[in-house]
Order: sequence, then structure tokens, then C-alpha cells
Amino acid sequence: MLNGFADFIRITMRANSQPHFYEFYRPPLMRRELGLLKSLTRSEMETFSEEGMLYPKRIISETDAEKYLAELEDYENETGAVVNGKFRYKCHLLFPWINELMRNKSILDIVEDILGPNLMVWTTHLYPKEPNDGRFISWHQDSAHWGLDSDKILTVWLALTPSTRSNGCMRMLPGSQKTRFVKHHDTWDDNNILTRGQTISSEVDENEAHYVELQPGEVSLHHLFMWHASYANKTKSRRVGVAFRYITPDARQTRVDTDFATLVRGVDTHQNFVAEPTPIKQMDPKFIKLHEEIAEIQGRIYMSGTEKAGLKGLADP
Repeated sequence: MLNGFADFIRITMRANSQPHFYEFYRPPLMRRELGLLKSLTRSEMETFSEEGMLYPKRIISETDAEKYLAELEDYENETGAVVNGKFRYKCHLLFPWINELMRNKSILDIVEDILGPNLMVWTTHLYPKEPNDGRFISWHQDSAHWGLDSDKILTVWLALTPSTRSNGCMRMLPGSQKTRFVKHHDTWDDNNILTRGQTISSEVDENEAHYVELQPGEVSLHHLFMWHASYANKTKSRRVGVAFRYITPDARQTRVDTDFATLVRGVDTHQNFVAEPTPIKQMDPKFIKLHEEIAEIQGRIYMSGTEKAGLKGLADP
């Protein structure tokens, strides 16, 4: 038991000096006794600490999820094409509704319970899977090609449609985050949604995988080192989700000299990232230009060491 706030601070500082992020999660377990947790229960914190994943958590209503999906599909109907390629990356700079969602109080309360009070969004990703298009995601860790020197990184994945076994929901291997970073190899498979087709080189026990099924408006959380994948959509309806990648301001980019992020809660005393503006209208020409500049950097990060480094590396087949 803690004797007071000073004990909490000492434990937190000691834990923050450890190299393992799954140990970083342990101090917040004590926050419940101090009444500091904003959203998660102690049981949920323990589950995340041990398994590196947590789901499902209701964030918005199904009705609101349908409204956000309608915003996306209205744009797609206007342009005559689904959102793909570079527009799937850093999409919060192009779609105000995504920028709004990544600042959702319910999401930020959850993320604060895990990462602490100072939060930034490093990037966002749209993940539409069209009916029977054969596209999948191989077993990988998010840490493989992000270039960030921190492991205080959390992904929140929000379902805008049902995400089920049949339409290609995420699969996660509970506890796999404790392996830290493992070796990957690039497959360059055109049907693989990942930029390089990066795949964990170790054998994966598929029998241990959890199917992370979600209803519209629900989220899953997963750790930077979580092993995860997803099958292709084998149904007649599309599956759509948005991923928000939260970091703390002390993170630094190691693959390029300049990187961008958005402060969404607390303060940034480190200034390791250039602050991003907030779009007011969808596909604002000024933001399209800015997005292309920032997406070029993202492409250099993801495709570092390859001939595709840069914007061309974000193109879908």
C-alpha cells in the first residue's frame, strides 16, 4: 500500500527509469488508490499491463460512429474513389472529423491513465478494407518502422463499422509486448496493407491469437510492441477503422531531422516535434499542400533505407 503521494512519485520516477514499457504501465495501477485514474479501472490497468491490449471500450455511440463514417463516405462519393494511398496517413490534417475524434475526451482520459497527462498524436491512419479485395495485414509490431526512440506509445483503434472475424478484424497475441522489439523482414506483398509488407520473422502461434471484434464506436488499445495482424475482408460490406497513435512529448524521431505531431492534452516542454495546425474544412487546399510535405516525411520514415523512401512509399498498389 502507498503511504502517500510522495511514495507514488518515488515509484513513478523509479519505474520511468526502467527500459521496459510494460513496467512503465505498472505505476498507474497505484493511481486508483489515490483517486487519480480518469477512466480505466484497476482491473483494466492490470489487464493492459500484462497483456498489452484492452478491448472493447465504448467511446461514442453507434449513431455517432455512423455520422463520422458518413462524412468519409460523402467525400468518397464526391470524388468517386475510396480514400487510399497518402491520404490514409496523417489523415487528421485533411479531415476535421478525424482531428475532432483524436481529441475526444473519453479517448484522452483512457490514454492519460496509461501514458500520463502530457499527450501528443504522432499520426493517424485510416483503415478501410473493401469487400473481398484480398488485402490483409501481416504479423508485425508498430515499432518496426516508426523511428521513435520512445516506447511510451499507445495505439487507439476506433471502429466506424462492425469489425469482425469475417471482415478482417485485428488479431492480437496477448502478452507479446513483453518480447520488446523482434526481427522483421520485408515481403513487399501488394496485398499487404503495410508499407513494406513487414512481417515478424519469428514463428507465431495462431492458436493464442485473440480476434479483436468491435462494434461501431468501440475502441481497442494496444502497446507499441504488440504482435498483431488481420485477415482480408471476406464479406460483402466494407470494414472501416481509424487508428490514433499517441506519444508523450519526450519522444524523439531518429530517422529524420524534422518530424511533426499535435499536442492534444497537457504541455510540451521538449519541443521535439513541429506543432501541426488544426484544419477547419475538409481537404482545404492549404492543408493538402501541408499534408503532402508532412506525408513526404512520413514516407521517408516508414521506407527508410529503401528506394521508395518518401511520398511514393505511401502509395497503395
